[in-house]
Amino acid sequence: MEEIRNKKYTQINEAERELIERLLRNNTPKKQIARMLNRSITTIRKEIKRGSVEQRKEIKTTKKDANIPIYQTELVYFADVGQRVYNKNRSHCGRKCKIIECRDFLNYVEQQVKSDKLWSLDAAAGNAKRLNLFEQTVTTQTLYNWVDLGLCNVKNIDLLKKAGWKTHPKKVREHKKCLGRSIDERPSIVDSRLEFGHWEGDGIVGKDHKGHWITLIERKTRMGFVFNVEDKQSIRIVEVIDKMESMFGALFPLVFKTITFDNGTEFSNSELMEGNQRTKIYYAHPYSSWERGSNENWNGLVRRYFPKGTSFDNVQDDDLQRIQHMINNLPRKMFNYESSREMFIQELQALIETQIAVA
Repeated sequence: MEEIRNKKYTQINEAERELIERLLRNNTPKKQIARMLNRSITTIRKEIKRGSVEQRKEIKTTKKDANIPIYQTELVYFADVGQRVYNKNRSHCGRKCKIIECRDFLNYVEQQVKSDKLWSLDAAAGNAKRLNLFEQTVTTQTLYNWVDLGLCNVKNIDLLKKAGWKTHPKKVREHKKCLGRSIDERPSIVDSRLEFGHWEGDGIVGKDHKGHWITLIERKTRMGFVFNVEDKQSIRIVEVIDKMESMFGALFPLVFKTITFDNGTEFSNSELMEGNQRTKIYYAHPYSSWERGSNENWNGLVRRYFPKGTSFDNVQDDDLQRIQHMINNLPRKMFNYESSREMFIQELQALIETQIAVA
């Protein structure tokens, strides 16, 4: 009989119980059953004990004058009894039992959250479920409950900030003129995030306004790039866009259809940024960072590593590339726990296939 392998999970399942019952009826030794199921002999003995019930059996006698039947009792294993007892015990064990059953899954979640500050409980759990890594899992809410109760190695301090929208009194700001083409003129398809190729741009400044990074985020896929630039002169963002054009070549006008910036002076040279109609530049309303929500959220993830007030003096380009890689490979619930990088690559492949088809 072919052996059944079950190395990954420790709990005996219903199919194994039925096989144990058949093998015992054929007088198969317990050690042999253990080998066939790839289980320890102790596990098999405990299972047999759990699912055995006392049965009365009539003893045949050779005495012709014996009118009274003689019986003896013996323990007989039944798979349905073993399953019923297991289910009953499981219903009584509660949270502790569930944690034991999900230990492999929980270890994975703990490792992802604690080894990478960008992974939330939901990202780790969702990625595990998407890849079907474990048989036993729990919901994200259950994980948060376990954290609050101190039942796992992840603490609240390890988690991304539980943020919520707050309403603030509207502040009267001094009027600030828009640098160029207003976001109000931007095509409505950009707002829907249904079309690929529309970007948001912003800057991140280091301690004492020394050190400056530029970030560009694609709105549909949330794919982002971060660049270390010398200063806040407007020519720097032009150089960044030139670099992106070199990277994507002939696809650039399709990948960068529009870019929306805030009204910082470093983004004021829209003419050079647009070049020979290679892209279109738009500007958000002054003091309206929510109009570039993807960029704000992406920069917030960068700030997890470099909080405001951090000096950029010792930050190398390799450090920025590492952070960029981690953010772009973060599983996102909005994409069914695929990453921004995976979504971005899919969009690029679709563009390339379309270009080939029309060539």
